[in-house]
This record gives sequence, structure tokens and C-alpha cells, in this order.
Amino acid sequence: MEFQKLLYVFTLVNIATLALSVPIFAQISQISSNSSQSSCRVTKVDTPIFKEPSTSSNAIRILSAKTNISLAYIPASGDKFVRIKSPTSGFIQTAVLKFCQTNNNAQNLWNKPIIGSVCRQIVKTETIRRQPSTKGDFITTLYPNIIVFVNLVTGNVVKSYKSENYIWVEIDLSRSFPGELSGNGWIANTDLVNTPGLSSLAYCSQ
Repeated sequence: MEFQKLLYVFTLVNIATLALSVPIFAQISQISSNSSQSSCRVTKVDTPIFKEPSTSSNAIRILSAKTNISLAYIPASGDKFVRIKSPTSGFIQTAVLKFCQTNNNAQNLWNKPIIGSVCRQIVKTETIRRQPSTKGDFITTLYPNIIVFVNLVTGNVVKSYKSENYIWVEIDLSRSFPGELSGNGWIANTDLVNTPGLSSLAYCSQ
């Protein structure tokens, strides 16, 4: 038994050393049209899940390479550990993770042509950003009761994008703020973690 315990500890140390020798896999929070920021990741090598964000912490279990995991949040660039929520809760090194293969169908909405815009009313204070990301360039702040126009794509569907545990909606800035702003911007319409049932937008009064 003692030999087995020593062998197990030795294995964990070797795995942790291997993971730290790999260049840090930066979990970039910003979004581009050809990258997804869902919470899905895949392990690149056999790796332990730790109880705390430290390699000296107790190892809960070892995941084999190519195991899909679900992050509890999107880590900032440079973070060495991130909490995961499945297949079990704990912390894992970002160095051993890579993005899951994206579903092209999920990206189609981003690429669909805009066919028009429709009126919406702001119901809680939100920030308009140039990209659908909390790291996107700041444009302006919207306050309750302000009227904006959200873009529609083929099929009269509001143009939206899911990232960083938010559902973002694209705003037609030119129509919403004529003579003041131009182009398009994004607001976080729904917080899927803290207030999943609360929208930032409401239908305009008829």
C-alpha cells in the first residue's frame, strides 16, 4: 500500500511538472468572429483536478487527455488556474486546456446578413461595447427607458451572441443615436449566471 501511495504521488508531481512546462494557454476573454468563448474546454494531457488553485493542493482525481470539461467562469489572460464545474468541481491548470471544437452552426448567426432593425426599450442600465465582450471597447452607457434599435438577421431573429456567460445583442447605433454614433455596438442583454431570467431590453410601447 505504501508503495502504491508513493507511486500515485510521484505520478501527480510528474503530471503537474509537465503541465507547468507547457506555455500558459491564455484564455482570452475578447471575442472575434472566428473564435468562441463558451465554457467548454478539452484537456491536452492527463492532468489532475486540484481542490484549490495550487499544485500543492490535494488532487481530487486525474482526467485523461481529450476529456471535455466545463468551466465555472472564463479566466482572465495569464491566469494559471481556473475553477471547473464538470465532470467534477475543482481547479485545473489553464496550461493543459484547449478550446473545444466549435459548432459552425452556432457561429452562423454572427455571419448572417442584417435585414433591418426593430425598436426596444432599455429596462436596466447597460454598457454598449464595440464587441460582444466585457473587454470590448466602451462606446456609451444606456439608462432605463432609453429607446434603441436592435439588428435583425434573416428570419426576423434578433442578432445575438453568447459569450462570457452573457447573451449579447447587437444595436444599430446609427438608427438609435442619429448624428451622434455610427456603426453597430453590443449590450449584455441577459446574465446567464446571476440573473438568467432578467432581460436588459423590453418591447417598445405601442
